[in-house]
Amino acid sequence: MAEDISGTLKKKSLDGIFNEVPHTETLGISNNEELRLFYLKVRGKKFYTGDLQTALYRNIGKYVFSRAALEDFHINDDDDSVISQALKVMRENGAADTKGTGNELGEMLVYTLLEEKLDAPKILSRVELSTDAVNYSSECESIHLLTLGEADGQATYEMVFGTSNIVGDIQDAIDNAFEAILRIEKRSAREIKMVEKTALSRFYKESEIDFIKKLIIPQQGGSGDYEIAYGVFLGYTLGINPAGYTNEQYAAMVEKRLDLDIKSHAAYIAKKIVDLGLDGHSFYFYILPFDDAELNKKEIMENVMKGDVTL
Repeated sequence: MAEDISGTLKKKSLDGIFNEVPHTETLGISNNEELRLFYLKVRGKKFYTGDLQTALYRNIGKYVFSRAALEDFHINDDDDSVISQALKVMRENGAADTKGTGNELGEMLVYTLLEEKLDAPKILSRVELSTDAVNYSSECESIHLLTLGEADGQATYEMVFGTSNIVGDIQDAIDNAFEAILRIEKRSAREIKMVEKTALSRFYKESEIDFIKKLIIPQQGGSGDYEIAYGVFLGYTLGINPAGYTNEQYAAMVEKRLDLDIKSHAAYIAKKIVDLGLDGHSFYFYILPFDDAELNKKEIMENVMKGDVTL
């Protein structure tokens, strides 16, 4: 992770929740890429979502509030109020599973996975974009900063615009995500301007504020020194009929099906990137199957927002 700004997720809060499926598929694009598949624990031939719900609930304050806002809670000895106040903000934004409010599972998971798996600390989450930055009407679902290796002795950076889609069919999820990416791309100058105008207020550590000023806030007549990348979370219904399988056989079938799904769609994703003129960007994809994507995403967020989780 970049030492320039800190991550926000509770350390180790996601350990053991996502099982990664190894595979050999790549996108073969010009810039950086990740194409990673995960699945939740399988119990009784169903994906067990309880641990995920607990982890999302525990991190809800980190998701909703900026670092500066969380520091205010701490200074006022109100750390115990963070979760309840975060849930209050989300409920005021709208109902669970409402896209564009921060209350939809994909919006929270793209933030979670970009921080946890890509090591790209957040600048703004969808909730913050829907509240503190609402006047900018952002199309992003989260905005992160990724520190890459050094070039000519200098660290290089990517501002990662996040988006997501959770729907029954994986190809529909891919298509929907690229439609969202195109909307972001068309107004990328406005998205960047929004970050420039709002980023400083998200931090409180002097070192992080100085870093943001140097990297993101342009000098007069200039622009920030970073590239634009896209982080994408895709959720879909796996679609395995459990009849006739033992629990062990079904669990093995999950990995086989995921491997088949990525083999069937990696080239499709790569072609979309090229055909849509997006090959000038890095892409980071994170994919997770569900038993019933439409139903599960709503149930998970309803439970999280009610606090109906096991701690």
